[in-house]
Amino acid sequence: MTFSIISLSLGAVAYLLLLFLVAYTTERWLPERYSHHPALYVLSLGVYATTWSYYGSVGFAADQGILFLTIYLGVTLAFILTPVLLLPLLRLVRSHQLTSVADLFAFRFDSQAAGTLVTVLALMGILPYIALQIRGVAEATQALAPDASPMPIAIGFCILVTVFAIIFGARHVTPREKHVGLTAAIAFESFVKLLALLLLAVVVIRLAFGSLGGLENWLQANPEQLREFYRPGLEGPWGSLLLIAFAAGFLLPRQFHMMFTENLQPRALLTAGWGFPLFLLLLSLAIPPILWAGQALQLDISPDYFVISLVQLSNSPTLVMLIYLGGISAASAMIIVETLA
Repeated sequence: MTFSIISLSLGAVAYLLLLFLVAYTTERWLPERYSHHPALYVLSLGVYATTWSYYGSVGFAADQGILFLTIYLGVTLAFILTPVLLLPLLRLVRSHQLTSVADLFAFRFDSQAAGTLVTVLALMGILPYIALQIRGVAEATQALAPDASPMPIAIGFCILVTVFAIIFGARHVTPREKHVGLTAAIAFESFVKLLALLLLAVVVIRLAFGSLGGLENWLQANPEQLREFYRPGLEGPWGSLLLIAFAAGFLLPRQFHMMFTENLQPRALLTAGWGFPLFLLLLSLAIPPILWAGQALQLDISPDYFVISLVQLSNSPTLVMLIYLGGISAASAMIIVETLA
């Protein structure tokens, strides 16, 4: 199933305009009991899942098997330690009005040089990662509209997310200013990408295996697939991957910004202590079925593209567009919050 570049462009623009509406409505009209609800805060932390998680987790699971869980388990460990790790950090950030990881290190070491070094290192890491998000959107567009150039969507996408970041984030840069519209929009994007992946997992199970029982029968008939999936867990670098993900859970600029800078009330972080690991669990549950469905159907492409290729086999334009917009959600949330941070 393919789309025209015009239909994809209209869908992408309409979705990004919807984000503007969500943010504007939240700032202007939504009652505080809703705009300050802990559920929005928890979902906004889903900015952690970028296009790498959305598309690339399947490829990582194909290469590293069960080790793909480390990108979720490491963050979960950080949130389990909320009372002794994240809450003390939140109190420090709020009491000294720190707005970034660079601020935190500059304060901790009482050194402007330390803050400058962290800023430079963050920029060196952020710029290629932003490029990866744009590439993810462009390649998904190319897969759905193979006869058209994805360049117009990539450029338009960059312009819209830049305007969004300016209107709902960068125009308010004081430490005391909270961006409830931004938080609501990022929470909405997290919900969209989670819903998209879970729906795809359900659809591909039926498409490739008929049912969960069919998936179980396929795994029993192909034990080498399970062995290959579990083998890296016996010899892989669990410790280092968990440590990296553990630190990323609260030291990535976008995570730090949503977790601490945009926090409205400390009890919301306590809710996130179990709510965000639940979000990551649901996200990770979708990955193995998508991987195994692609292998069962013998897709002759890189597993990084299983998400897009499998949804095209569903012959459902609605689901295809939802998956495409889920990828745009993952990319735009990362770019908006990372550049703001």
